Amino acid sequence: MVNLNNEILRFLSEHLNTVSKPARYIGGEYNTVVKEVKKDILRVALAFPDVYEVGMSHYGLEILYWLANELDFVYAERTFLPWTDMIEKMEKYNIPLFTLETKTPIYEMDVLGISLEYELSYTNVLKLLELSRIPIRCYDRRDNDPIVVGGGPVAFNCEPIAEAFDAVYLGDGEVNFKNFLRVVKETKGFDRESRLKELAKIEGVYVPIFYSYTGRKVVPKYDFVPAKVRRNILKDLDSVKHFERKIVPHVESVHDRVVVEISRGCTRGCRFCHAGYVYRPVRERSFDKVVEIAKKLIENTGYDEVSLLSLSALDHSQINELVDEFLPYIKEKKISLSIPSTRVDAFNIQLAEKISTIRKTGLTFAPEAGSQRMRDAINKQISYDEILRTAQEAKKAGWRRIKLYFMVGFPNETEEDIREIGELVKAIKKVGFMDITASINLLIPKPHTAFQFAKLQPPEYMDMVKKILNPYKKFGKLDINDGKKSFVEGILSRGDRLLFPVIEKAYKIGYYDEWGEHFSYEKWSKLFEEIDISLYLGPYGLEDFPWDHLDSGVDKNFLWNEYQKYFSGETTIDCRERCTLCRVCIDYKTSNVLKGR
Repeated sequence: MVNLNNEILRFLSEHLNTVSKPARYIGGEYNTVVKEVKKDILRVALAFPDVYEVGMSHYGLEILYWLANELDFVYAERTFLPWTDMIEKMEKYNIPLFTLETKTPIYEMDVLGISLEYELSYTNVLKLLELSRIPIRCYDRRDNDPIVVGGGPVAFNCEPIAEAFDAVYLGDGEVNFKNFLRVVKETKGFDRESRLKELAKIEGVYVPIFYSYTGRKVVPKYDFVPAKVRRNILKDLDSVKHFERKIVPHVESVHDRVVVEISRGCTRGCRFCHAGYVYRPVRERSFDKVVEIAKKLIENTGYDEVSLLSLSALDHSQINELVDEFLPYIKEKKISLSIPSTRVDAFNIQLAEKISTIRKTGLTFAPEAGSQRMRDAINKQISYDEILRTAQEAKKAGWRRIKLYFMVGFPNETEEDIREIGELVKAIKKVGFMDITASINLLIPKPHTAFQFAKLQPPEYMDMVKKILNPYKKFGKLDINDGKKSFVEGILSRGDRLLFPVIEKAYKIGYYDEWGEHFSYEKWSKLFEEIDISLYLGPYGLEDFPWDHLDSGVDKNFLWNEYQKYFSGETTIDCRERCTLCRVCIDYKTSNVLKGR
C-alpha cells in the first residue's frame, strides 16, 4: 500500500516551486502544535474554506485549534482551501487535500471542522470536501469517513448547505466543543447514525439528517432531537483560559498582528447587524487579563502590533484603564495599538491621542446611513453633529486618513437619504481630511436580524445610487459596490435546502466567489433561473422561516417589533442601560458582563 503522506511530501518537493506563494502549503510555522500521532488519538482537521492567509487571520479558528489541542486525546491540525493553481496541480497528480502539520490526507482524519463565516464561501466548502475525497452529501458518507462539522456565524442559517454537514455547532466553541470531541472519540467504531444520535444530545449541536424540510419550515423527523437547537453561550470571557501562543504564518496574513478579543457581543441594537444579534449579550474581558494576554502573545510571537478585537472596542467599560495599563509597555517595546472598528459616538479624543503617540493609523467609522432619518430608523443612534465633532477631534489628534462605511437599499429609502451620504462626505472633507474613503454597499437582509423580513434590492438599485452620488466624487474616494455579490449573498443567507443543488452546480463551474476575480454574477443568475427565486427576495411577514429551528436566543417577535419601529423611526435603547426584552438573558439565564460596572 502506498504511504500517501510520503506521496504528498514528494509532490510538494517537486511542484511547490511552480505555484504562487508556496509557503502556504509547507506547515512547520513557529508555534505550531506538534504531537505524537498515536493509534488511539483523535485526529481533527480544522479547515477554513479560503486561502491560507485569510484563514490564518481567523480568530475563531485559532481558539478552536488551541482549545482542541489542550486535550491529551486530541491532535488538531489545520487545512485551508489551496489557491486555484495549487488545486490544478493536486488534481493533475491525484493528490488529496492534507493537513499542514503532518501532511495527512483529510479523509484519514476522524473529524473535519469547517468554519462558516460568509455565505459566498459555500462553493469553497464543497470544493474542499471534493479535494478531501469526502462525499459531498452527509447521507452518502460511510462509517469510516470523518465526521464533518460546521460552525461560525453563518451556522445560524446553514440550511442551503446543511446536507454537506453531519453536524453543525451553534454558538461559542469554548462551551461544548471539547465535549463534542469527547463524544466523537467515545463512539469510534459505532455506525454513523448511532454516532450522530449521540452528538445530537449535546447542547447546541444540530444534526441536519434528523430533520426534514416542509414548506419553508424545518422540523424534526424523530422525537430524540429538539424542535429548536439552542446556541452555546459562554457567560464570562474571563472564565476560560486564553491561548498564550499564536502561530506565526509563513505568508503575511490579512490581519498579521497579535489580536486579543476584549469583548464578545454588542447590545447597541443596530437593526441590520447579524453579529449584534447572534452574539448577544455583551461579555467583556477584564482589562488586566487583556493586557496580560497581549504581553504573552507579543513575547511568544515577536509581533509589533496589537489589535483589540470587539464589535465596538471603545464601548468596553474599562477601555481607558486598559489603554493606561498597556501604554507604558507598548511605548517601551515600540508596539502599535490598533482598534479596527470604532463607533463614531464612542470615539474619545483623549484616548485617541494616547494611542496615536505610538503610530497614527487610519480611522474607520461606520455612520451606516447619510440622513438622520435613516440613522434613527436603523437604530444607529448617532447625530450629524457627533459625526462632525468626532472628525474634527480626530483631525486635531493627527489622523490624516478616514474611512466611512455606509449601506443603502433599506425599505422606503429615498433619493434624498442617499444624497445625504455625499453631503456627509463633503462636510468631513471641509474638516480638513485629505484622504477620505466612503464604502457604500447594498443591504443584505440577514436572518436573526430585524431586517430578516425586508426586501432584498436587486443590483440595479446601485446604478441609481451611483448616479445620485456621482457629483460627490470630488470630495473623497467613493467606493460604490455594484450590488451583485451582495445580491447573491442575500439569496444564500435567507435560503433553504432547495438551494443545495444550485450551490453544487455553482462550485463545479467555479468557486472562490468571495474573490472579485473569480466571482461570476452571470453564473449565479443563470443557476437561479432553475428555482423560484422570489422565495428568497422578501419582503416577509411574521411567518415560518427556514432558520427558525436554529435558536440565536433573540425572540422572533422582538425582531418583528424592531422591524415595525424601523418604519416609525423609533429608536431602541442599548440594553446595557435597560432590558429591551429580546429574551436572550431571560431564556438562557445569562446577562451582560461589564467589568467596569
